[in-house]
Amino acid sequence: MLELLKDIAQCVALCISIALNSILTYLIMTKSNSKMGSYKYIMMYMSLSALCYSVLGLIVRPDLLSYSSCFSVYVKNSTAVFNPEIMIYLMSFICAFYFFFASLIAVHFVYRYNALKYGPNWAYFKGKFLFCWFLISPILYVNWTLNCLLVFQPNENSTEFLRKRMENDFGVNVDDITYIIAEFYPMDRNGIRTPSFWTFFSGINFLVMTVASLIVILAFGFKCYYEMTRVVMPGRNYSITQKLLQTQLFRALVFQTLIPLIIMYLPLFVLFIFPMFNIDLGFAHYVSISISLYPALDALPNLLFIRDYRDGLYNILKKPHETTLKSFEPYSIRRGSRVTSATRSTVHLS
Repeated sequence: MLELLKDIAQCVALCISIALNSILTYLIMTKSNSKMGSYKYIMMYMSLSALCYSVLGLIVRPDLLSYSSCFSVYVKNSTAVFNPEIMIYLMSFICAFYFFFASLIAVHFVYRYNALKYGPNWAYFKGKFLFCWFLISPILYVNWTLNCLLVFQPNENSTEFLRKRMENDFGVNVDDITYIIAEFYPMDRNGIRTPSFWTFFSGINFLVMTVASLIVILAFGFKCYYEMTRVVMPGRNYSITQKLLQTQLFRALVFQTLIPLIIMYLPLFVLFIFPMFNIDLGFAHYVSISISLYPALDALPNLLFIRDYRDGLYNILKKPHETTLKSFEPYSIRRGSRVTSATRSTVHLS
């Protein structure tokens, strides 16, 4: 019953994610404020990546296992879309999105800080420099994909190691699944468990990339907050439009960081690191559900906090015969503010 509920939750969440990220991508392309500068390309990059992740997740629908000294990602052969050889590649691809998104969020914060400090047209986020910033996430993605394909491959010993746990806890025959596994203390020919150099090397690689991303996010997050207090300060040389836009973008980015941090990064970090110390965890099965929620929830901050996209979403969802001032009012006018007759006439002419 739990397996069925998990599969339903994953499918529903990923379908919602595909819909929301498709809408968000369209709104970024058509409704972005001109004052956003290069940031709209970073937002579109994130949205399209989440869309790709959702499609891949819908195909793979992986499950997790953190058991004793190993961390494993697996799929049932009965529900697999492709043969086991291809599924191993697809599982490796989807695992690498962990670092892709973490590094891309870090790039978001670096840009937001420099946009607040130097303006949205900061020279080092334009042209060839923008392309270089975009390369960071794919490089880390390829790094972890190769780790999965070269180091985390199954073998006879790992299959026997998982057999009892899979049968007792999930009622699944290990021969009926396809999996990749990080086994930190594999059993040698003499039946003695010894540390695996390459698995620990990959574990250190995991730690370095995760901690580096978090340090950049936290450091530039605090810098962004400091600069935001200066932007909204009365008397500063910023228009009302700029103040509103920068506040909305910063709020959206904060929530875009908190959501994956809580439902994806921290749980996966714990599940992967604890086996290095031979500590058994039992909640891995539930983390696979929370991870599937990430791309669906990730689009919401931009859709709800950024006014251009919020109004665009409202126009998409409203009935065709409805016409309201809300869809036409200038960006800098707050809801509830007084609207002049000149503004009204402009709205009617539109």
